[in-house]
Amino acid sequence: MRPAILFSAAVVVALACVPALQGCGGAAKHSIRVGNMPPGGSFSGVWFSPQYGEMHIEQSGATAIGRYTKDERDGRLQGSVEGDVLRFEWKESRELIVGRPTETKGHGVFKIYKKDDEDTWNLQGEWGTDASESGGGPWTAVKSKTRRPDVSGDGSGSSSGSSSGSSSGSGGDYGGTDVGSGGGGGGGDDLGDL
Repeated sequence: MRPAILFSAAVVVALACVPALQGCGGAAKHSIRVGNMPPGGSFSGVWFSPQYGEMHIEQSGATAIGRYTKDERDGRLQGSVEGDVLRFEWKESRELIVGRPTETKGHGVFKIYKKDDEDTWNLQGEWGTDASESGGGPWTAVKSKTRRPDVSGDGSGSSSGSSSGSSSGSGGDYGGTDVGSGGGGGGGDDLGDL
């Protein structure tokens, strides 16, 4: 009787790690095609997303960090840039009930592009929970033409980048695209244990 028990245990362990059944094969990686960064392109900037509000991203070489806020959401992201693609980890705090914040985290991917007939940078992306880059939903954004990013959340980088010194409004400098904007945000640029 003992050999049958050992065989059954081995079958259970083998079935538990079949990727189609349990996902033991690793995280779902988005099948996005990496291209060259378009001339003049950068993930650095203030981006407005209909899904996640105002995002501030700073790119330095092949790395990028950022923050985003919308309604009760306050999130951070960090990742690596390869060509026109940013793969990132995100961590978000939501306080739906006052004094009881919840934290979630995951991964995602952005591809930067500019339409031929427009002068506006866009992000097309997707997010996933935990180790997955996909499956959670779309994450799109359009870049401000004048605002500078402030990943610290203290407001020091939100002034206009133009020589006129004017500050931007909520939509006027985004190529006429109405994607909304989020509120402030807090914290330093230390992303902790993402």
